Amino acid sequence: MASGSASTPSVSVIVPVRNAAAVVESQLAALSEQDHEGPWEVVVVDNGSTDGTADVVARWAHRLPDLRVVRHEPPGVNGARNAGARAANGELLLYCDADDAATTGWLAAMARAASRADVVGGYLDSTALNSERVRTSRSPHPADRLPVVMSFLPYAVGANMGVRTEVFRALGGFDESYTAGGGDDVEFSVRAQLMGCSVAFAPDAVMRYRLRDRMWSLARQQVGYGRGDAKLLKDFREHGMRASGTSSALADWLKLVRRAPVLASSDRGPWVCRFAWRLGRLLGSAEQRVWCP
Repeated sequence: MASGSASTPSVSVIVPVRNAAAVVESQLAALSEQDHEGPWEVVVVDNGSTDGTADVVARWAHRLPDLRVVRHEPPGVNGARNAGARAANGELLLYCDADDAATTGWLAAMARAASRADVVGGYLDSTALNSERVRTSRSPHPADRLPVVMSFLPYAVGANMGVRTEVFRALGGFDESYTAGGGDDVEFSVRAQLMGCSVAFAPDAVMRYRLRDRMWSLARQQVGYGRGDAKLLKDFREHGMRASGTSSALADWLKLVRRAPVLASSDRGPWVCRFAWRLGRLLGSAEQRVWCP
């Protein structure tokens, strides 16, 4: 990656936000403590907030390099990500979420990794910002590799992703048709690899990842993931992507039925997640006219 100058930052950190006034300061504070020595900027994309998010972000202008707020509507995370890229000046685009918190060495580690790959993804640490009850509701992200979608290809999660600007432009950015709440970041990494780009894991680029702590919100998120799986399958089945078979899905549904009494206990989180994800896959199958059980 070519080095930047003081007037043209070599790295642009893009943070999509929507009604994140209550949490965005923790991410901005974390970004203000980065130990990266090269020039960089922060682009916050306000995706139609109505809770004063922009005012909260503005208070950090004196503590972050070249902090800017751009607005993008209508709502949609991939549209916001693309708007941030259009407004960015850097040769490397780094994406993170407003409700997480980067570790001090995150930016520098992502920049190092991006010198060796077209798209990079860091590690999402779900321990620091979440209670044990919330953590046990979801499977943790792998600490030694990128996650893999449907046993097909690895992908960088949008909450901790980097891509060289020239690669981003060659790929045409994120696919804004992904609006169900899942698959939006996966699609980008898969498409990049199918077009010959390299995707790599940056284990030292650690992002403290905040999980949903309310059961209804968590269930809605998992339904979105399941719906996203169906759209991914529709878009990439001709390239070899496959969903789990019907018999495997039926066995999983049977296990959920047998374990339904857990709903009466405080340990219902994993059951709710699995049920919502499976339900999302069925809904997505109907929406996309593809069988993704």
